[in-house]
Amino acid sequence: MLIKKFITQIKFEKKQITFTLFLIGIFFLASAPSIALFLLLFPIFSGFKKNYKNLIKDNVNWLLIIAGFIMISKSIVASFLGESEITDWDSLLNWTGLGNWIPHFLIYFGIQCYVQNPLKRSLIAKTLILGSVPVIFSCLSQYFLEWYGPYDLFNGLIIWYQRSRVDLNTPVTGLFNNPNYTGAWLAMTWPFLLSYLYQKRREENKLNFIIVFVLSVLFIFTISLINSRGAFLGILASIPLIFGKGVIIWLLPLVTIIFSSIVICNLPIALDNIKNFFCFLIPDNILSNFNDLSLTYENFSRLVIWQKAVNLILNKPFWGWGAASFPILYFNQYGEWKGHPHNLFLELSISYGVITSSLVFLFIGILICRTFRNFHKSKIAKSSFDRAWWTSVIVFLILHCFDITYFDARISVIFWILLAGLKGISDQPENPGSIKTEL
Repeated sequence: MLIKKFITQIKFEKKQITFTLFLIGIFFLASAPSIALFLLLFPIFSGFKKNYKNLIKDNVNWLLIIAGFIMISKSIVASFLGESEITDWDSLLNWTGLGNWIPHFLIYFGIQCYVQNPLKRSLIAKTLILGSVPVIFSCLSQYFLEWYGPYDLFNGLIIWYQRSRVDLNTPVTGLFNNPNYTGAWLAMTWPFLLSYLYQKRREENKLNFIIVFVLSVLFIFTISLINSRGAFLGILASIPLIFGKGVIIWLLPLVTIIFSSIVICNLPIALDNIKNFFCFLIPDNILSNFNDLSLTYENFSRLVIWQKAVNLILNKPFWGWGAASFPILYFNQYGEWKGHPHNLFLELSISYGVITSSLVFLFIGILICRTFRNFHKSKIAKSSFDRAWWTSVIVFLILHCFDITYFDARISVIFWILLAGLKGISDQPENPGSIKTEL
């Protein structure tokens, strides 16, 4: 009996150590991704070893399994049996492209044991918020102190880019390589911070509320420095997604005032006094995104890119052209350089075909719908981290309708961790009181 109890205690402590290692990895994911991924390896491997027998029990998982099989088959056939139809493109890129998907499928399967109950998910959410503090610090130090990088440690193992700014309207990048990556990270973290702020509002300890409130203000200010329209859209979308349609009564007028101010500032017929007043309300770096509001087809560059990307997909709809083929295809056919089609579904369709892309996004859609349905069954509070978890996934999808930041490992890894969280939320019992909360 004593030996059995001792073995049980060892297993419990091992679980705690593994989960703690997982949390540390989450904390360092934004600021030191190489270290974070190294720390996450053992928890992911341990979780996958524990969970692999359950993979085939959920029919939805077969969508990812089949998609992964198609991707690998495509890479094998293109490498050994097929000839490249694209000039200056190497079929080995298919194997490189798999690194953006197959490992993340394994992450999704491997970490489900760490996101299976509300307590664990709340700890991960708080760690994610804390891990975003270095991002805020890097942006503010870049803007106010003019700390321009890149700064690196351990022979490039950790790099904070903090790119040099040409003028005041140049976007702030922070430790990321691109301002859109910074904006995506903060926009996906914002729902958790918003829920945390709402929770602290009800507590008697006002100091905690003040700390979270100040951090929330810094989040908003930093996103204004990043100059990312997608990040602003993500922040605005988070509010009704978390708190429901009741907030529309004040959110809609606020959004109307903001966009009306932007329009007035860019109208050539507006009176100077009126224009100066409204321009005072909107920072210059945000206004610079709306210098030309003429509704011509050419000004909606995303539509042009999407149309041409669809044409490329229609030429090879089922098998795709190959990973990283879009910029070469686009340049060869249209004489312009575009790094990606500014839409993740189109990108995956061009790389591995419409069937693969449809399977992956159908999988994501099912998780979202299951989770939303469980909100009503379990009567989850609007301020809970679970609703923020769901909202963060929606924000990611909104951002990737118009841009692609997925190929930054930090963004893609946290996205698949969030999806695993949705799996945990959708599987939890209808009675929240029956949920186990042990680590």
